[in-house]
Amino acid sequence: MKRVINFSGGKTSAMMTILNYREGDLVIFADTGREHPKTYKFINDFEAHEGIPIIRVMFEGGFRGMLEKAKWKYIPNRVKRGCTIELKIKTAKRWLRANHGKQNYEWLVGFRADEERRVKGYEQRQAYIHPRFPLYEAGIDKAQVNDYWSKKSYNLEIPAILGNCTLCFLKGKNAIINIMRSYPELANEWIEDEELSKKHGAGHTYFQDTTYKHLLMMAQNDLFKGQDLIDLNPAFNCSCTS
Repeated sequence: MKRVINFSGGKTSAMMTILNYREGDLVIFADTGREHPKTYKFINDFEAHEGIPIIRVMFEGGFRGMLEKAKWKYIPNRVKRGCTIELKIKTAKRWLRANHGKQNYEWLVGFRADEERRVKGYEQRQAYIHPRFPLYEAGIDKAQVNDYWSKKSYNLEIPAILGNCTLCFLKGKNAIINIMRSYPELANEWIEDEELSKKHGAGHTYFQDTTYKHLLMMAQNDLFKGQDLIDLNPAFNCSCTS
């Protein structure tokens, strides 16, 4: 059975890859195009130091391409978040079918021992995909992951909150505002998404009661007391490591 290692570009999936990689495995990074620049640096460093090749795949046009293909009928939100399915899961599976056919795949996912809820809630609808969670099975938690990387000669040079899509709505408004305080330039493409949606007559936003433009204004308000990004955690779990 062909093995696929799902590499998200973060420390957890990178550790899983190092501990489980075998010659011939397919290590796939499904790029949304909205990752932090230092995530891409980490992936390049990983390849250089570990000698493990990463297959980079992307939905045509990335995140914005997904919105345009849907003709701006929706913008992802917490209730309807097709972005993970389209940009990560389906994009990886399309690449597999095109290059290796519809065969059985052992599907390695980087969920840890402290993420039992994510393991139990993992949905896999294709009979030819057989998921495994090596870190969960080995009892490896977040503290062990961080300890592992503290001893390596390279590391992911951003706080965990900046992993996956930089300003993903699942991080929650508070985290997004705090990120914008340190990296206001990251707001531009998310604000543009909402403005383009309005231009195309849809008028959708990532949050029902506010816009990213308003969140940026809050981030730039001197009255807003920010938090250290290292202390921040997403408000909601996502599936972008799958």
